[in-house]
Amino acid sequence: MINPVFGPIKCPLLVACVILAGCRGLNSAKGPKAADALAGKAWQAKKNKDYQAVIAHAKKCIKYNEEEAVKMQKVMTEPVPTSRDDLNKEAVTAKWALNYVGASYFVLGRAYEDLGKPAEALKAYQHLVKTLPFAHCWDPKGYYWKPASVARKRIEGLETALKQQ
Repeated sequence: MINPVFGPIKCPLLVACVILAGCRGLNSAKGPKAADALAGKAWQAKKNKDYQAVIAHAKKCIKYNEEEAVKMQKVMTEPVPTSRDDLNKEAVTAKWALNYVGASYFVLGRAYEDLGKPAEALKAYQHLVKTLPFAHCWDPKGYYWKPASVARKRIEGLETALKQQ
């Protein structure tokens, strides 16, 4: 095999491995570990008031995991039941895409609010409520909360504010 840049390639198997490794990197944002990392980075960026990083991490999590999140949502008739006494962690974590993508839409909405972009925030919250209403978020204080429930309240406030403009 002749390569115009490197000349003759003596090990086509090595070339194939390099190409496959590069392709694997393209999908590195898919799956529970990647989604967890991206959502975590988005929340940390929000804490640091680095709103462009929030948007970038949240959108990447959404881009690569939303299809799976929507599939998880569609087969559910109600959210996984949780309480402070029974966190039901195994059942909640089984819905990893739903939870991380839902959290990403929520933190995306918060970032847009903090940037003074209420229309974009409203769009993120509305999508969350409409498409992923059964998502859960873990609070480090030791319990799960539902981002769609909080988003509904934020939608009301944003709609009121936008009407007054």
